Amino acid sequence: MEMEQLEPRVKPLAFKVRAVSRESSPSQKAAHVLDPDLRSHWSAGTNTKEWILLELEEPCLLSHIRIYNKSVLEWEITVGLRYKPETFVKVRPRCEAPRRDMIYPMNYTACRFVRISCLRGNPIAVFFIQLIGVTVKGLEPEFQPVINYLLPHIMSHKQDAHDMHLQLLQDIADRLLVFLPHLEVDLTNFTEAAESSIQFLAMLAGPFYPIIQVVKERCRKWGLPVRSDDDDACPEGEQSMAQDFDGNGAPDHLLDVGC
Repeated sequence: MEMEQLEPRVKPLAFKVRAVSRESSPSQKAAHVLDPDLRSHWSAGTNTKEWILLELEEPCLLSHIRIYNKSVLEWEITVGLRYKPETFVKVRPRCEAPRRDMIYPMNYTACRFVRISCLRGNPIAVFFIQLIGVTVKGLEPEFQPVINYLLPHIMSHKQDAHDMHLQLLQDIADRLLVFLPHLEVDLTNFTEAAESSIQFLAMLAGPFYPIIQVVKERCRKWGLPVRSDDDDACPEGEQSMAQDFDGNGAPDHLLDVGC
């Protein structure tokens, strides 16, 4: 599969090597997987059970992984939004590497970390790796209910470079990240009333965003107590932002810009 056959909104994503199980020599270091030059490669120098962990510059919806293989015979791929390998989701079960240039679909899986476990090789060695998808700045595991709700719509509009569902997810993740502690109850109960919950989050990330920005700036200016260590967080005390709606659909504590 060539890059031009992929949907127009996806692109190669910037990443770095976070960790690696083994490098056979300085001339065959793991960082070579970032370089498409086939004169260099990463090699573990062994035949079984090695791995490489990649960290994206920003969280994303991962569309595809391209691996230009040198001599790995079998691998599996897991991903996660947070650096907790024990919680990573298996997106490619154990399988053989049938040819040198492989592109695996990842179905827009939300992640920031990608671990490729090389189970067999002769020896284990890879030329380069390419991660392809859509950046979603601020995406955290707590937003998973929102991702689950919007993902079918995003997947059904793959050819739309300006899909409003994708844009909504990007706005929610980017703009509401600093308010995540105050959205905990709303996100936990999201599936109970998904339609109204997504409308509420859309309003916070859209027309009400200037209001909550004023709240954030005043809280920072006046040094009011916060719930977390995040300097951008709002005052403690709100258990659920959705519980305090007034008659016009606006959260009372957000409209009270005097904090």
